[in-house]
Order: sequence, then C-alpha cells, then structure tokens
Amino acid sequence: MKRQWMIAAQVALLASLGAWLSGCGGGNSAPPPLPVPKIQNINSSTTPTSPVGLPIEINGSGFQASPGKVNFTQGSTSIDVVPAASAWSDTGIVAIVPATLTAPGTVSVTVVTSGGTSNAVTLNLVASVTFNPSGMGWATTMALPKAMTGLRAVAVPGTSSTSAFAIVTGGYDGTANTTTVWSNNLNQDGTVGNSTNTTWTTIITNPLPTTLAHHAMAEADDTNSLVASGKRYIYVIGGQVNSTDAPGGVNTVYMASVDSTTGAVGTWTTLTNSLPQALVGTTATVHNGYLYVAGGLAAGNNVPTNAVYSAPVNSDGTIGTWTTATNTLPTARAFGMMFVFGGQIYYIDGDPNNSSTPNAQGVGDKDVYFASAVRGVIGTWQLNANLTIHDRAKGVLYNAYGQVIAGEGVYTGAVGSGEMETSTINGSNTSNVALNSWNGLTGVTIPSANVYNAGGFTSPLVTTTYSPRFLLLGGQAQTGTTGAGGALSSVVYYNNKPL
Repeated sequence: MKRQWMIAAQVALLASLGAWLSGCGGGNSAPPPLPVPKIQNINSSTTPTSPVGLPIEINGSGFQASPGKVNFTQGSTSIDVVPAASAWSDTGIVAIVPATLTAPGTVSVTVVTSGGTSNAVTLNLVASVTFNPSGMGWATTMALPKAMTGLRAVAVPGTSSTSAFAIVTGGYDGTANTTTVWSNNLNQDGTVGNSTNTTWTTIITNPLPTTLAHHAMAEADDTNSLVASGKRYIYVIGGQVNSTDAPGGVNTVYMASVDSTTGAVGTWTTLTNSLPQALVGTTATVHNGYLYVAGGLAAGNNVPTNAVYSAPVNSDGTIGTWTTATNTLPTARAFGMMFVFGGQIYYIDGDPNNSSTPNAQGVGDKDVYFASAVRGVIGTWQLNANLTIHDRAKGVLYNAYGQVIAGEGVYTGAVGSGEMETSTINGSNTSNVALNSWNGLTGVTIPSANVYNAGGFTSPLVTTTYSPRFLLLGGQAQTGTTGAGGALSSVVYYNNKPL
C-alpha cells in the first residue's frame, strides 16, 4: 500500500512539474495553431468584377508568408491557382482568374493555406470585349448645350447593365472658364438622350464650386471601390481657375454623388485631403479602390511634373491620405493620357515642355510608360518598346478589355493624318512590350473631329453583341499651326460600329 502511494505521489509530482515547465516555456508544448485565412475584399471593391484571364487583388489576413493556393469554384468546376511567391503576402495576394471560367457569370473565391480555408467571396465575371478597330465607324449624337474646350467627362454606371450616365464638368467657352455641370443618360448603342431627355440637363443647383478648365475627372462606384452598393461618386481634381492665369492651378479635389437611377449630381464637397501640389493638365483614374493622379503643369512655374500620387477611396466616397510615389514618371510631362488595366498603370504621350497657355497647340511626344499598380503602390516605370506613331498631347484615350485607342489632341504632321491610332495589351509583357505595335486608323474608322483638349470616355455599356462604345465631347479645332487653335466644338461623337 505504501509503495502504491509513493508511485501515485511521484506521478502527481511529475505532472505538476510538467505543467510548471510548460507554463515557463519549457517542455515540448504544442505550437500555437496556424491562423485561418480571411478574405476582407477583392480588388478593394464592394462588388468585385473582373474579366477572365486577368489578375485580381485579394486583400485579407492570415494568408501566411509563403503561397498556398487560391480556389475558383463555378458550379461543378473547381480550379486551384498557385500564385508566385512575389505575388503572395500575409495580407495580400495577386492571382490570375482562370481563362476557362464562363463569363459573364459569377465565381466563388477562397484562399487555402495550411491554416485552413478562408471565407468565400463572390467575384462577378464580365464578358471580354473583342473587336477590330479597323471596322469602326463614327456618328454624332446630341450636341452639348455650348461649345467648350478644356472640359472633362466621365461615365457613371446606372442600376443595370443597360443604364448609365455621362457627366461633363468645367471648360473654357471662348470667353472664360466655367462652373458648368451637364448630365445626360447613355444608351447601349453609344448615343445620349432619349425621347424625354431631348437636351443635356444643366445642373443649375449644383454647379462646380469655382470656374475650372483643364482639370482631371474620375469616378468611383461599388465595382471599383469599397463604397456602398449602388453608390456613385465623381471627382474633379486640380485645374485652371481663370483662363487668364498662366497657367495657374489649384490642388483642390471636389467630390459629388451621382444618383444611379436619374444621373442627378449632388452637392459638391471640397475634400480635406487635397492634392500635394496644384496642377493643371493632370490625369486621373480610379482602379481597385485607389485614386491615381499623374503628371501635370505645376502652378507658379509652368513646368511639367513627374509626380504620381495615389489615395484610397473610403466607403463614403471621400479619399484618404495621398501617397507620393517613390517611382515617379521617368520624364516630367503634362496633358498626357493614363489608364490602369490588369494591375499595370500606363502613361501615354503628353507634353514635356514648359507652358503657360493650356489652350495653345503644344505638341507632345511618343513615349509610352508602364509600371505595376497594386493597392496604391507604383512599381518601377519602364519605357515600352513600342512608342506611339505620332507625338501627341491634349488628346483622349479609350481602352476596352485590352484594346487601346489614343486619339485627337495636338500631334505632328498634317491635321487629320494621325487622328487615331490603336494598340493592344500584351499579356505576357515580353521584352518590355506591355503594349504591342501601334497602328494608325484612317478613313471611316475615325470621326474626323480633329480637336484637342476635348472630353472623352469609354462607356460602361456595351451593345447586345458586346461591342464597346467610345464618346468624344467638345474640344478646340486643331489647325496645325502654333498658338491658339481654331473654333470651339459642341459636337459629341460616338462609334456606331461595330454593331
């Protein structure tokens, strides 16, 4: 009995000692469990949308340092994608959407690591638009209420795949810069207006807070930002206040809501986070939850800047703190064209010269730059191996699912000789070729507008056969001579082909 008692006491002592060692960090205690991954959002948007074959940005936590896998499930189809180590971190992943998935449609996305499987997030897949620019044709639709140059325009999605709105702001009317705000509905075929909207709506109650021209515009909604579902916001960034300024410039960022059912523009708010510097002739876009701004003439010295800025779009449409990119444009320039596609930011052409008169016909250059753009961070800029055919500044740019069109503006050569040119995005990006060779458009494939400092955008609506629509609004006639250009335009062009 005594022996049994001693054995029991020794066992109890050893158990107590083990517990004490464990509490002191000794012994062979099991490691803490690995975190279960959690997806916060995709593409920093409330309603994430993507074509197939392109990268998406998955934001969250607990992804660990080394790659696991991203699973895409669509019906009975389940596809695992293992991103490169450079595209994976504990809080962010960049993964390619499998090209074999069906679009349009939806797919469920999860992240799988040794810690488990994350929550599922629905990604909306949109059909890829493919078309041949050499088959384009152009027509005119409802003209602007007044001839204007230095205006800017954006498209705002409506509540369905068949509704959207065009919003125009600011501009120079031949006498002075204006506070103009115009709105109109967009149709699937690219026209504006309808039987009830027989004219553009002038937003009399909510004009711009000040006169402006040569500013930038951008648009945020629940497909490209973390704003509430159904909400739409537009931004007017920088610009010239008075046409007599040389060139002047402000650093203000104005924001207004747009009613997604009527296109009505709300009250303009001057955002607390203004641009880090005052700019004229800058360019802007919203991509995956961030507002990007690049280039422009710096106020006070008429000198172009190579600055690139980014700021997050908040859930209420306001923007967060601006980040000045360490990787600036390789050369300073203003009045260039910019877009973001597939995780790459592109800056095309622009004027590298000093200028005090934004309405003048300043010729740009042929440079095409590109860099990575992920969660507001700009990578190292590279000069694309294929430059544009013409020097160009103060033009417009259209992109539709990998097809790029640079047009209008001031360019070298006879007026009309280089009105539009086109390229395609090179998905493999081999040998610094992010954009393939440029090809000029002629004949019926161009609108023969021959204007610069016009407004332009790609419509969010496509035809029933998935053809894209591009709009060109106003501008000033290019004359091919130095100094101020020709007559101001109120014409609105759109491509009516391909059908």
